[in-house]
Amino acid sequence: MSEFDRQQYAEQRRPHFNMKKPTVTYVLIGINLLMYILMTAIGYINDWGQNLQLILFGAKVNELIDVGQVWRLLTCVFLHVGIAHLICNCYAIYVYGPVVERLFGKARFLTIYIVGGIMGSLMSYAFSDAASAGASGAIFGLIGCMFYFREKYPDIFRRIFGKSLFIILGLNLLFGFIQPGIDNFGHIGGFIGGFVSAWVVGLLGEYVMPFKRIFAALVLAMIATGFFAVGVIF
Repeated sequence: MSEFDRQQYAEQRRPHFNMKKPTVTYVLIGINLLMYILMTAIGYINDWGQNLQLILFGAKVNELIDVGQVWRLLTCVFLHVGIAHLICNCYAIYVYGPVVERLFGKARFLTIYIVGGIMGSLMSYAFSDAASAGASGAIFGLIGCMFYFREKYPDIFRRIFGKSLFIILGLNLLFGFIQPGIDNFGHIGGFIGGFVSAWVVGLLGEYVMPFKRIFAALVLAMIATGFFAVGVIF
């Protein structure tokens, strides 16, 4: 292999980074904060309880999705059940968002976030009758797409994250199964959505072969359709 070829190979094996400010991350945090303030203020003015506030603003409620309000699969991603829930999720976006935004770029990052959130909602719709809201599915989507980065750059992933991301993922899922009221189906669906959508969009500067992109998109669509069909039938 010539020196030029070695340089080209090394360049291909080096990830690209978007070094601009992670503005999409900050915008998403701002939207979550704004939605909570609006929901709480309007609820206070109209003397609505928290459950009514969440329903009226678009929480995931299976019975309402069954009658055609499918937009709730997205709107629920930007609603939160109390200030502690809001702060924890905003902090998680603040931690993981800039990493993903730099690795994938702004448009891909936003795509992964939205797809992760919707896939989390779909899996929750399929397997949980409880009403739910929160950005956890989207956050798990961000964690899922980082495992795509691991597939491409295992050595760099190991140096940056070590085993910490596996531990965080495991502890969150374990806590979700132990603690009542946590929608773990939303977490798992979000992780799946983030991981598979990363195969569709690719990393920043990465060339994804068209047939691989199409195959990953079809897999994502089939999983989403399967979740929705289970929710409708059962």
